[in-house]
Amino acid sequence: MPDTTTRPARAPARARAATPLTFAHLALAALVLLAPTVGIAQSLAVRVQRVIDAADIGNARVGICIREVGASAPLVFLDADSGYIPASNMKLLTSGAALRILGPDFVFRTEIAIDSDRVIVRGSGDPALADPEVLRNTEPRMTVQDFLDTLAAAVAERTPDGCSEILIDDRVFDREFVHPTWDPDDLNKRYAPEVAGLNFHGNLLAIFASPSPQGPGNPPRLAIQPSSTWIGIENRARTVSKNNNTYWASRDPKSNQFRVFGDVRSTAPLPLNTPTHDNPLLFGHLLTERLMSKGIAVGGASHPGLNPPAVVRVAGPDESLPDGTLCAVVTTPLQEILNRCNTDSVNLYAEALLKRIGYEVTREAGSWANGASVLRMTLEEQLGPDAAISTIVVDGSGLSHSNLVTPRTLVDWIESLATDPELRDPFLLSLATPGRGTFTRRFRDSDLQNHVAGKSGVLTGVRSLSGIVIAPNGREIIFSVLVNDVPSGKGPNTTRMAERIVEQIDSYLSQLVGTAQYGG
Repeated sequence: MPDTTTRPARAPARARAATPLTFAHLALAALVLLAPTVGIAQSLAVRVQRVIDAADIGNARVGICIREVGASAPLVFLDADSGYIPASNMKLLTSGAALRILGPDFVFRTEIAIDSDRVIVRGSGDPALADPEVLRNTEPRMTVQDFLDTLAAAVAERTPDGCSEILIDDRVFDREFVHPTWDPDDLNKRYAPEVAGLNFHGNLLAIFASPSPQGPGNPPRLAIQPSSTWIGIENRARTVSKNNNTYWASRDPKSNQFRVFGDVRSTAPLPLNTPTHDNPLLFGHLLTERLMSKGIAVGGASHPGLNPPAVVRVAGPDESLPDGTLCAVVTTPLQEILNRCNTDSVNLYAEALLKRIGYEVTREAGSWANGASVLRMTLEEQLGPDAAISTIVVDGSGLSHSNLVTPRTLVDWIESLATDPELRDPFLLSLATPGRGTFTRRFRDSDLQNHVAGKSGVLTGVRSLSGIVIAPNGREIIFSVLVNDVPSGKGPNTTRMAERIVEQIDSYLSQLVGTAQYGG
């Protein structure tokens, strides 16, 4: 049976000190080293303020909270109780809540079952189903066509005489595929795909373009993945001999009909990824085509026609479906989802996690509304009512400008996970580190002495950076830097400012070696 589960090897976060000080030893150390420690703490606040003062960020609003794990007082506290748009730092709340509610051993399961001559596909909200990045890590390595062929072969073995109907049960989530507060200009972008109870291929169409052999002025050659007779591509692009590739795509909001515009000078190494529509039904259509290619009729049709067969459909709201006999199961462990959510900052993964925790607690179709309620409930349970009241949860990824969170809440939240013996490793392993994920190009010029892991965020007018710095001796400092109202053109300066602040934390933590540690 196919299995998209991958467990990439990653170095674990450094463990905290294994041998705690006794109370008497701690008291003595605190007495002897009190003055140097306070001095160092003051110097960190001064250094951070100097970084802010030196940064050319116009009238941007800056909120910062920095605190050592186990300490009651922060090292730096700048407007840290005010609400800020967090951008992708929202994923820290979503992924942490998913860890708490689903548990680190949770596994997403997508099932294909046979009931007589009917095929039933049950989605679990798994955002990794045939995600190209996940498929690249399978053994053996698979393409999306390989994946579909494997599933179709399993179905064909059980229905050699054809199937009467293909039913997609995506009701684990509601069918509000697009959040109403997302910017309409984002909806054709790869980072804003639809969100469904059955996701496929990242809910993206990969468009590959190359120059026409006939030369400039002619339409370029186009190829798509996943390929389908029922995905329409109108080629309005042209081949050029000068300048760079500028091709882009748009989609009809209610169908999978695409148009490609712009100039193609050369074959790009990576495809153009554009969101697809109604992905549960699209998956049914793709499976149907693969079955027909193997000689398996669907609803009496053995060859793709102009339109998909009507017998390929999604389940009705109250339709009762039998369990049937399983013929294929695809599983993805939660850790894989967390890694893609936080390290790679894939919005679909965060939104699927938010809707899934909504379903898990309410047992109603997961939605942005019940997922947000569950997340705020979890914040209240872990951090208290003030954290829940001050946090506005609209979506799971931070793509919406309507989310609000305080720097203090983010620091408290990260600490609650970093000090939980069961959740610490899965959460910290999911974060980006210098040279990896969204930190691939960050801290390149930094001479960091300690382990840094965190989450960055970018929206128009917003830059955010939160995470943890871990010393070899186990001392840890958590930070959150949220910046809003960033003027146009000042984004790079703001990004660099946040990195400089982390560099100061790293330097400060290195100076703490030998001083009293909070919390033993």
